[in-house]
Parts: sequence; structure tokens; C-alpha cells
Amino acid sequence: MTMIEQRLEALKREVMELHNLAKKSVKICLDGLKCDDNKRIEACKIEQEADVLHTDIDFNCVTAIALFQPVARDLRFIVSMMKISSSYERITDLTQEISMYECMTSSLIEKFEDMQGTILKMFEVIEDAYAGNVENLKSRLWRLDDKVDKGYVEVIDMITEMGMCSADMVLAARHMERIGDLLGKVGSRIIFIEEGRRVWIK
Repeated sequence: MTMIEQRLEALKREVMELHNLAKKSVKICLDGLKCDDNKRIEACKIEQEADVLHTDIDFNCVTAIALFQPVARDLRFIVSMMKISSSYERITDLTQEISMYECMTSSLIEKFEDMQGTILKMFEVIEDAYAGNVENLKSRLWRLDDKVDKGYVEVIDMITEMGMCSADMVLAARHMERIGDLLGKVGSRIIFIEEGRRVWIK
């Protein structure tokens, strides 16, 4: 394995670590929303860890470009890893915020859990893509993100029907919807790496 290949493999491992941190943050954020203080603390720790790792990835990407002056797929890979890392770091920001909000309304919690489950499926689709299966990646992520978007609309409708005045619930729903968008961007970048073409997923 050449030196640049070693660097690219190391970058991929770091990004996968950040992927797993973002996924974990999605898994626990609703516990914080239900006032679990331990999960709120954990969400904060994950966000801080993601910040550090994101900074390391950026530095390592810039270093790789400076040292090896990559072209074609290698260059697409490095630049995309920077963008993907940024998306994951932003997801941990959003989940930290969700965990600090408060919701004790069971019907709304159920809707948030539905959105959460769909988002976790998006993570699984992306994991499959990292393993080399990019076939129909765009359509698979698009369908799942449509479900997240629908969940957002349903939450807003429920809040309106209940006559609630809750910025927490509106922001939590908006953040969940935004996480779906960010995972769509990750998918777009993976397609760009593999196929050299730009696609838009939400």
C-alpha cells in the first residue's frame, strides 16, 4: 500500500468514527428530550468529541493535499471527507440541542421516535454505501428523507391542533428534519467520490 493509500484509509477510519458518534447522538437525543439528565450530559460529551475529531479530519485532509497533490478520485475523496465530516459534526450540534429541550407529550414523542427510526435507517444506508454499495443510493436516501420531512409536518400540525405554544417542540422537529437533509448531503458526497458526478439529495 502506498503512502497516499495509507493516508486515505486513515481518513476513512476517522470519518467512520465520526459517523458512529453522530449515529449515537441521534440514538440518545430523545432520551434527553424526555428529561434524562444523564443522556443530556452524554450528548454534550459526544458533541465535544465530534468537534475535536472534525478539526483533526480537516487538518489531515489539508495535510494530505499538501503532501501528495492528489488528482481525480483521490482528490474527490479528500475534499468530500472534509464536507462529510462537517455534516456529521453539525448533526451532533443539532442532537445536543434536541436533548436540551423538553417534551412530555406522549403523542409527540411517538412522532419524534418515528422520525428518529427513519434517520437511523439513513445511517444504515450510508454505512452500506461506505462498504461499496452505492447502487440506488440517491433514491434510497430520498425516500427515507421524504418520511422525515412528513414527520416534521405532522409534528407541526399536531402542535397547532393542540393549541400548544412550544418553541422547544418546533425546534426539535426542525432539527430532526435538518439531520435528514445533512445525511442526504453525505450520500451526495459518496456518489461524487465513486462516480465523479454531482447529485442533489434534498
